[in-house]
Amino acid sequence: MGTLPKIAFRNILRNKRRTFFSAITIAAGLILLIYMDSVMEGMNRAGIDNMIDLSTSSVKLNTTEYYEHKKSLPLKYGIMNLPEIKNFVKNESMAKGITPRTKFLGELSNYSESIPVQGTVIAPQTDKQVFTISKNIIGKYFSQNSQNQIILGKTLAKDLDVTNGDYITLYALTKFDTHNADEFEIIGLLNTTDPNINNNSVIITYEAANVFLDLENLITEIDISFERPVQYKKLISKVNILKRKLENQFPQLTTKSFLELGASFLEISKQKKVFGFVFMIVILLIAAVGIFNSVLMSVYERIREIGILLAHGFRRFEITFLFMWEGLIIGFLGSSLGILLGIIFNYFLVTNGMAMDKMVKDIDMGGIPVWGTIYGTWNIGLMIFAFIFGILVSVLASIIPARKAAKMQINRILRFE
Repeated sequence: MGTLPKIAFRNILRNKRRTFFSAITIAAGLILLIYMDSVMEGMNRAGIDNMIDLSTSSVKLNTTEYYEHKKSLPLKYGIMNLPEIKNFVKNESMAKGITPRTKFLGELSNYSESIPVQGTVIAPQTDKQVFTISKNIIGKYFSQNSQNQIILGKTLAKDLDVTNGDYITLYALTKFDTHNADEFEIIGLLNTTDPNINNNSVIITYEAANVFLDLENLITEIDISFERPVQYKKLISKVNILKRKLENQFPQLTTKSFLELGASFLEISKQKKVFGFVFMIVILLIAAVGIFNSVLMSVYERIREIGILLAHGFRRFEITFLFMWEGLIIGFLGSSLGILLGIIFNYFLVTNGMAMDKMVKDIDMGGIPVWGTIYGTWNIGLMIFAFIFGILVSVLASIIPARKAAKMQINRILRFE
């Protein structure tokens, strides 16, 4: 080790308190940077997870004819080879669950007023493997005898002034285009993060729909779910691989991933990322100012010491290099501490998550539903950047006052207060 690094290292050890507080300032800035990046990415991920868990699933299959007329939710174009598709998906280790669904249009009445609704026919047991509807119900999920049971959106129930245990009439066109109406018992209310589901959705089972809609087990969509890796990119990669395999194996069907089905939502998500990027720039600037100010003050406190070094024959560039070495060591210590603590804090956010309702508590969010748990993500690239950033800012912060002091006359430096 050269002379200047040795002197710099001794100065660091000699001024332990100043070194500690400078390193803590750097560490605090980097912890904030890592944690906020994880929270923001976690919020974005939670939105995508909700979309997949409540409506799109990871991969959805329809017949091509159905997909072309999907807005009218026709009960004409059913998928005939469900067992074959199930066997194919089961042999794929990436998939977690598979379930059939059938959508239909109807009208719900409390005998005094009616509201148009979108109905969904589900297979209760397999649907839970793909969607999380059963976890967002106030009341009960479907029982063994579900022929006259119905679950509807919480807001829809409020609009019709009904609740669990009440009976309500559902009107719809059957598979054979005849009108039918039947009375159903409300067993649960859907309270989800998707306003569309809360406002106009009803759910019945195939057992009920086979009678009410003359459905004959007609299936208009097949939904597939995946295990969720921590890294979002891995999920996208897995989904795209299975999508290509399904397209090759079943060319008569239309296969869509959540990336295509939720394109509008994902576009909004991209815009949020732009806002998040600006927010992170602000945090970076705050961290940089904190680090810069801390190192700057530590150098100014030692202006008289610089004068003594000059008086002992140190050249001006050696003074600058000496403080650069000290800035480098402090930056290394602070950045290492910041990354280590950032990883520890982020580990708890990734594994345990952060309950949004507990965080927001009684704060008025303007009617925006806030619940669920946000889980953090790992951003190795940002951590490497933060480590280098902390060192660079620390070194730069030490150069400016050291060069300024080194250019001053020795007698002025020694009188500096």
